Amino acid sequence: MDQRDPLTPQVLRALREDGRASYTGIADSLGVTRKRVTQIVQRAVDREEVIFTVSVSPDLLALQRFGYLQLRLDGPVAPVRGALIAMPETTFVADISGESPIDAEIRVGADPHLQQTMDRIRSLPGVRDMQTHLYESIEINLYSPLITGHTGFSLDATDRAIVRQLQINGRASYRELGDAAGISAGGARLRLGRLVGHNAVKVVGIPVRRDSPDLLTLGVGIRVRGELKAALEEVRKLEPEFLAVTIGTYELIATLTAATAEELLELTERLRSSPEIAGIHTWINLRTVKEEYGRGDQLADD
Repeated sequence: MDQRDPLTPQVLRALREDGRASYTGIADSLGVTRKRVTQIVQRAVDREEVIFTVSVSPDLLALQRFGYLQLRLDGPVAPVRGALIAMPETTFVADISGESPIDAEIRVGADPHLQQTMDRIRSLPGVRDMQTHLYESIEINLYSPLITGHTGFSLDATDRAIVRQLQINGRASYRELGDAAGISAGGARLRLGRLVGHNAVKVVGIPVRRDSPDLLTLGVGIRVRGELKAALEEVRKLEPEFLAVTIGTYELIATLTAATAEELLELTERLRSSPEIAGIHTWINLRTVKEEYGRGDQLADD
């Protein structure tokens, strides 16, 4: 039987925020050889445990408003799940524990796009009702550039060709990127550096969380006592992979990750014991079926 390398969780964690992180650098940090890190990553790719792709800044996609939905259903989940996955407005869809069996994050453009999108979701057969939380701001998202509301930066045809190639393979070589864009490998290196430096794109190693044994994820709705800033800093200390300031039932929504249930329990206990936190509500992300934060093919041509 093919044994899974025990360093796999550490290696993949290092690639979560920077999908093009140096294998040599990861190897040095773990005290192992580059060859071992390369083998771990290749095995994870072959087993579909991780996908290397690119996320595009919401600013470049004209996305202005963001929300999180939990849906209560009267019928089976599958038809609703399929409809949510197919919607271009959804960036994240998961089967979750609790009264609401499925949730979704939506990203939309200028009004009335938000209300139109929520109307479409409410009208799906089998949807009884939904709990809606609007994001006032996204503070942390390991897998996506954050919205700034302005870019002062535009992409030309060469940039778009590079982004589209990264969508296929986030770790494509500079030669492959250059060939796709009709420029040299050195030119592709400079272009990608410019894109990343301007927060236009983020290359990420997104874990495939359908049956992952190593990355448990917990959604947390947080009610705050006192000033929001103090609570925000306390949650940041837990190193969530996602954190948003919200308008709705909760002041904050976070996604916590850990390798074991025991570690998740410890994180939630730290939240409950914090004087800045008035209360929390948690749900387990049982299966993530869509996680896609802007694609290269969504960029409009000039």
